[in-house]
Amino acid sequence: MRKTIALALAAAVVLTVGAAGTVLAMGGTGSQPAQTTADTGGQTITVSGDGSASAQPDQAVLRFAVTAEGDDPAAIRSELASGASDLRTALSEAGVADDAIETTGYSIEEPLRRVPPGRDGGETGPELRGVHVFEVTLSDTDRAGAVVDAAAGAGAAVQSVQFTLAADTREDLRNQALENAMDNARSQADTLASAGGLSVTGVASIDATGTNYRPVAYDAERAQAASGGTTIETGDVSVETSVRVVYEASGQ
Repeated sequence: MRKTIALALAAAVVLTVGAAGTVLAMGGTGSQPAQTTADTGGQTITVSGDGSASAQPDQAVLRFAVTAEGDDPAAIRSELASGASDLRTALSEAGVADDAIETTGYSIEEPLRRVPPGRDGGETGPELRGVHVFEVTLSDTDRAGAVVDAAAGAGAAVQSVQFTLAADTREDLRNQALENAMDNARSQADTLASAGGLSVTGVASIDATGTNYRPVAYDAERAQAASGGTTIETGDVSVETSVRVVYEASGQ
């Protein structure tokens, strides 16, 4: 006897554009598509939400370098020590505390040359180059220009100037960005649910997929070229983040 096997097809919720195709909701630049799916455990809506937050910087990080060149390592070390002493004195006179100054690099090595000495067309110049790099952290960002002038006056090169946030402030800003990203994700989910005849009932999972932190950088060449006192205008420091959220949904 022939047996008839009945196949039950599970209904899947599909949002379409025109004749066919899934509706995609973007949470912002670089976001992943939002999707509405269904399985035997119930419907879910998956979206990616973007969020950002910004604030005025409350910290300045400045990097200065003392350099020396020559053929005698001992002479280079002595010159670096003298330059470092001059720099520290200038920074102290500018009101920078000793604990705000940190050595972040020290080296004496052969300078890079495109054509090694001794070969035809080889570059000439000192055999060795010494560099002593200092990092200065200021809690008063308005003093950055004066400190740049003090360092440059002591013969140090200005490598970089960044306006950033203290660790606690940065964490608060990231939390605010995450809240904004979650608001963005929920807005997308509600829109998709309404279009698909569903309602959002809960959250199944959340993945904070990435955070982009953007301090404000100042052109070091402009700092070195400035005359009559360096004035540095700062902008906002921003944090951008994204979340991927899977929402639970049910039929209305």
